[in-house]
Amino acid sequence: MITYDPPIVITPPPYSDQSGKVTQPADIVLSELKVTYMDTPHNKVIQARIEGVPNIITLISGETYEQIGDWTQQQIEDGLKLLLGSEPAKYLRALFPKTMEEDPNGPGTVLSKMIKSLGIVMSDSCSCRRHAIEMNTQGNDWCEQNIDTVVGWLREEANRRGLPFVDMIGKLMVGRAIKKSRKLLANQPVPENDEDLDKE
Repeated sequence: MITYDPPIVITPPPYSDQSGKVTQPADIVLSELKVTYMDTPHNKVIQARIEGVPNIITLISGETYEQIGDWTQQQIEDGLKLLLGSEPAKYLRALFPKTMEEDPNGPGTVLSKMIKSLGIVMSDSCSCRRHAIEMNTQGNDWCEQNIDTVVGWLREEANRRGLPFVDMIGKLMVGRAIKKSRKLLANQPVPENDEDLDKE
């Protein structure tokens, strides 16, 4: 068993419901990790599931799995401790799914808000949230260099919903989102109307 004194504190990412209300889950305080180890010989992998943490950690796989042979719980626990390192809360926090709400000024979040202002909302079945999070993760420079990819995502979703789509307008919106995100992230004033971003 892995114990911590003082306990480690993990702050899960905020999320929003369909109405747009943002919720910040309570901190997770762990003085010990309740770990289930899973050995899957067919896939040559040993994984760990930690209670309260959503994703599984792969500890050993492939050739290393074959080299270790019969393992002891102490070996596997030592491997997990090594992965957790000196900042276990940071490592475990990274196992939580990313949300748009944890990066409110990212280009994907900004673009999503612009689209929502047109009356188009995300549904559980669309890929909008996943793409917005990818835009936030990759950053404004990536979005600018890959603007055609982002516009393609918008086109696909519009087609899926049976909505009209014009690439030039999509490109304009993505460009505005990037400009606005850059200003927000740099704590610079942002025009009241998004259209005014075109003048800059």
